[in-house]
Amino acid sequence: MHWLGEWASRLLDICALFYRLLLTSFSSLIGFRLIWRELIQQVYFSSIQGLPVLLFSALMLGFIVIVHATPQLVMLQGEEFVGWLLVTIVVRELGPVWAAFFVLLHSGSAITVEIGTMSVSREVESLKLLGIDPYRLLGVPRFWAVTLSIISLYVLAAFASIIGGFLFSQIFAEIFWGSFWLSFINSLEWVDVAMGFSKCMAFGMLIATVCIYFGFQARQNMEEVARFTSKATLAALVLIATVDIILTTAYYL
Repeated sequence: MHWLGEWASRLLDICALFYRLLLTSFSSLIGFRLIWRELIQQVYFSSIQGLPVLLFSALMLGFIVIVHATPQLVMLQGEEFVGWLLVTIVVRELGPVWAAFFVLLHSGSAITVEIGTMSVSREVESLKLLGIDPYRLLGVPRFWAVTLSIISLYVLAAFASIIGGFLFSQIFAEIFWGSFWLSFINSLEWVDVAMGFSKCMAFGMLIATVCIYFGFQARQNMEEVARFTSKATLAALVLIATVDIILTTAYYL
C-alpha cells in the first residue's frame, strides 16, 4: 500500500504543477521573448526533426488498415465502409495516440533528462537565486511545445495515413477512387475531428507536465535522472491510456 500512497501523492503534485504551468503561462509578459525563442526551439526538436519517421509510420498505418480490412469488405460488397474505417482508426482513435507516443518517446524522455541534469548540476537552484522562476523559464516553453507538436503531428499523420490508405486501396483492392473519397467524406463528422484534437490537447499537456515534474524531482546525482526518466515514461503511458479510455467512453455514451 505504500507505493499506492506514493503514486497518489505524485498524481496530486502533477495536477498542482499542471495548474502552475497554466497560470504562469499568462501571468506576466516579462521574459516573453526568451520564452518564445525557447518554445520555437522545442517545437522544432519535438516535431520537425522526427517528422520523416512519423510520416513513414503513418503511411504504413494506412497500408495496414487497407491490406487487412479491404479484401474482406470487397468480398462482402462493403467498400463504402473503407472511409468509415479510416475515420474511426486514424482520425478519432489511433491517430492521436500515435502522435502522442511518438512525441513521448522522441521528446518526453529528453525533457526529463534535460531538466533533471540542470537540477542535479544546480542550474535550477542558480535560477532561483537570480529571482527567475525555473518553472516559467524551463517548464512553460516545453509544456506548450509538446502540446503544439502533438497537435501538428496528428494532423500530418492523419493526412499521411489517409493518403497512404488511398494509394494502397488503388494498388491492392482496386476500389474506385471516387468511391473511396466519397466514403471517407460521408463518414467524417465534426465530432470525430473534435475528439481527435481534444485527445491531442489532453495528451500533450499530460506528457509535458509529467516529464517536467519528474525532471525537477532529480536533485542528487545522475542515477536519479535515469530513474526518474523511466518513471516519467511509465507514468505518461499509463495516464495516456487512462485518458484515452475516458474520452473514448464519453464519446460512445
